[in-house]
Amino acid sequence: MLTGMPASNPILDEEFKEEIIKAQDNPEPPKVIQDRDGRTQINVTSELVSRWLPKVIERFNICKCDRCRAEITIRAMDDIRPIIVKVYSNEDIQRAARLKADRQHAVLMQLIGIAAERRSMPRHD
Repeated sequence: MLTGMPASNPILDEEFKEEIIKAQDNPEPPKVIQDRDGRTQINVTSELVSRWLPKVIERFNICKCDRCRAEITIRAMDDIRPIIVKVYSNEDIQRAARLKADRQHAVLMQLIGIAAERRSMPRHD
């Protein structure tokens, strides 16, 4: 049912673009976590998916139920090459921050592609 309101292009939306630019200028620092063996690491891909997935879901107005979020997350993690940095020194944290900045665009484009495919799917929320 059409409401007479023009559809917004989520990719070209000025607020969304501005948020992406701000994130590139002021990246969040990587989060150091412990793996099962007690060693510390940074999962760059997971951090980027976690950061951008809620914003992409909202921007593309797709279902945000737990099941759909899980499906998108799994698909993204399967489709995007994982980058995990083992942390032994401060230099490793800096390297992870550079990788995170370098990979942000690719992860965001992958999430946008997945969201665009799901726009016609039924909503559960």
